[in-house]
Amino acid sequence: MGYKSDLNKVTRITEAENFPQIVLIDNINACNLSCSMCDHKNVKKYRPIQRMDFGLYKNIIDEIAINNPQARIWEIFFGDPFLCTDMPERIKYAKGKGLTDVVLNSNGVLMTTEKAIAFIKAGLDAMYVGIDAATEETYQKIRVGGDFNQAVENVLNYRDLLKKYGNGKQKIFVQFVVSNINENELDDFKTFWNKEGINVKMRPKISWASLIDASNLRANTEVERKPCYWLMRTINICADGEVAFCSVDLHCRVKCGNVGDHSIKELWQGKLKEYRTMHIEGRFDELPQICCDCADWQSTYAEFSNSESGQR
Repeated sequence: MGYKSDLNKVTRITEAENFPQIVLIDNINACNLSCSMCDHKNVKKYRPIQRMDFGLYKNIIDEIAINNPQARIWEIFFGDPFLCTDMPERIKYAKGKGLTDVVLNSNGVLMTTEKAIAFIKAGLDAMYVGIDAATEETYQKIRVGGDFNQAVENVLNYRDLLKKYGNGKQKIFVQFVVSNINENELDDFKTFWNKEGINVKMRPKISWASLIDASNLRANTEVERKPCYWLMRTINICADGEVAFCSVDLHCRVKCGNVGDHSIKELWQGKLKEYRTMHIEGRFDELPQICCDCADWQSTYAEFSNSESGQR
């Protein structure tokens, strides 16, 4: 496979010492697809499919508003937001508390006009839609159970709805996770979406801490391992309030406390702080096993392809 992260460009490893710069909130961990590069099919082995209690969600947002309102807030960790019926209310609550960077990721299949308008009016700052293919044939190999043409149509529709209902600052992105299945379509993907005035986010496939084969990642023994951007700056809160080890610990196999019992700040300064120190000091062999063996840190440095015309 030809597409790999340029590790010479790995510079975003500064620790967020006092409070996370990025917060992933698992408002719902249900998904409507069975993507080949994802391990969602096994989520029930580790934790139930559920929606986060709204009261717990508000407590999380309230603390972020006090400590770091400029933090990037991903309203989904391991599901699809259009399965969360009150997601617009959740977005609106976060924006009403003064949070400046509230974003979502989705496969886009369920992004109807009605739902898109609700998200935009609620104040969502950016929507990232994973399509990962330039052709329907390749899409079906990756986004299993999805509808390529519907996803493309929904993204283009969201772009147009932003012009009508947005505030001029809200954005839409499409994402391309590069693997040996689709890497020959990357250029065509960028060309199509940039022509449509939509920016493209690209990153190499990840293994979800060795749960999925990712031959594009090099063994840690072959390259100089560097601190993981996700671990350094991101806290990941599951639907039941449990805090996962990192952004690829999608099943919360390594639990780092619960926001129902402790504040985000306390958890960030607790066990997670110890793990960050181990990364900074290169003590990788002392980390939990899923981190010792993980090469996903190579994929944390995403690239973007910008449309010449900007957001239309």
